[in-house]
Amino acid sequence: MRDEHSDESGYDAAEVERAAEDLRVGIIDDDALTLAALRSVVNGMAPRHGTVVIWTSRSGDEAVDLCVDRRSRPDVVLVDMNMDGVDGGMVCQRIRHFSDRIVIYGMTAHSLRRYEHVTRRFGAQALLDKADVQGLQRCLADCAAGRTYIQQGFSSPGQAYRLLTVPGAVNATSLELSPRETEVLDWTIEGLTAKEVAARMALSEATVKTHLRHAIRKLGVGNKLQLIRAWTQFRSAR
Repeated sequence: MRDEHSDESGYDAAEVERAAEDLRVGIIDDDALTLAALRSVVNGMAPRHGTVVIWTSRSGDEAVDLCVDRRSRPDVVLVDMNMDGVDGGMVCQRIRHFSDRIVIYGMTAHSLRRYEHVTRRFGAQALLDKADVQGLQRCLADCAAGRTYIQQGFSSPGQAYRLLTVPGAVNATSLELSPRETEVLDWTIEGLTAKEVAARMALSEATVKTHLRHAIRKLGVGNKLQLIRAWTQFRSAR
């Protein structure tokens, strides 16, 4: 699948063929300059560590397709957790639902605390600060040497895969959503406004909006639209 950004991203078949014995890396970010910078960092490690970027993408759907396709499947994928219109947590979850081998590292230029919970719950092995280039290099060097870097509190790819694919393993409780927050979300993705949800649940409209704000924080998304998209995808995956 290609989107309007496909001129600036995508999969290089020749690069993939040359990278057969290297650590193959895919990068997902909605910013073209960031993609170029990360590609330069990763490929700059090639002489010592054998790392190579086999594709970059500004589309979550395209990136998942590239991870599923055997020809373009990376060993490691770097996922921007705060893309415009794309939920990085859901991208991690979709990749992890498919693979128990791909190493997923979430990345952000914002507060690590904001995205740590959702990154961990949706199958990644670490959450990295985009500004910490040396930290990224250490992670990739470990992977290239056969020692997958796993941040404290995170799971290995295999463990994360089992947690996500065992029925009920990831649910509202594991995401630390309260029963009220879960119910508000379920009504919201049915198309009800905050006022209508309040009437259904015998709450004030202000209380419903407070529950939505808490859910936005806990799921690591940026706004109500992203929250609706994320919760709809989460419910459809169960």
